[in-house]
Amino acid sequence: MKDTAVVVVSYNTRELTLQAVASARKAAAGLDARVIVADNGSADGTVAAVRAADPEVTVLENPDNPGYGAAINRATDAERSTHVCAMNADVVLEPECLVTLRRFLDVNRACGLVGPALAYPDGTPQPSAKRFPTLGLALAEVVGLHTLAPGNRWVKRFYYENGDLTRDALVDTVSGSVMMIRTEALDAVRGFDEGFRMYFEETDLCRRLRDRGHSVAFCPAARAVHRHGASTLQTSVRQVEYYLSYVRYFRKHHRRAAAAILRAAVIAGALVRMAALVVKYPPLDRHRAARLRAKEAACARLLRSLGSSGVVRTP
Repeated sequence: MKDTAVVVVSYNTRELTLQAVASARKAAAGLDARVIVADNGSADGTVAAVRAADPEVTVLENPDNPGYGAAINRATDAERSTHVCAMNADVVLEPECLVTLRRFLDVNRACGLVGPALAYPDGTPQPSAKRFPTLGLALAEVVGLHTLAPGNRWVKRFYYENGDLTRDALVDTVSGSVMMIRTEALDAVRGFDEGFRMYFEETDLCRRLRDRGHSVAFCPAARAVHRHGASTLQTSVRQVEYYLSYVRYFRKHHRRAAAAILRAAVIAGALVRMAALVVKYPPLDRHRAARLRAKEAACARLLRSLGSSGVVRTP
């Protein structure tokens, strides 16, 4: 059994995946590590390209596209290791990233999960740690307050911008784009909750780890570049998955009333958005009409899903 499995989850991101794998291979130098690509049904030649570029990389194919957390679960079950580094295909690790994260877990035995400092491709720091969302924060997001005032004090507090993240720190959760996890801790909470397909899987995992007595930490000495959003689907699909996961998270970790309030707010927001879309995208030509239909369809899907009890059911 290897000490560390670096699992790169891919979906139609061939070039990004090749870059992520190359960076992981360099960062794994000196470690007893295996790099694994968990591909979620790519149709762009990702699997063949990875195998051709580096035959030593293990490729696991998930043609059913089960989502990020499920892909990590399958990879960790198939290739057992003492530690797991879960990462998106749009991440490039700096050469010392994995060694630094592994060293951190060796020194901090109570820590179950640690994340690095992230940056955008131009070097600008990217939010890398978060607090658990509150109902007030979620409602402000749904009504657009954070869009109108992105630097408000609630958002700054949410991303720990009112604290010192220039040194190691215990946090509620780190970015799900790249995380080093102690497998023993991951097994103790039965892995990722596969009900979260695209968003909030790391927030849910960190919450369950903390509930079991495992701390979650941020280690700024470890660094990675994250092309935020490059490996996800088109905007309308992302928004639907985001809000479904948001409601599901509140249903699972907050009181029933809080989840109901958030669900009602998301439904109201979707209805308002559907009405506003006609004004924003008037169907004056075929192109605009097609764009309007796609966005209206996304809103309709969100409403249908929130109206179905099965979507937000928790285990």
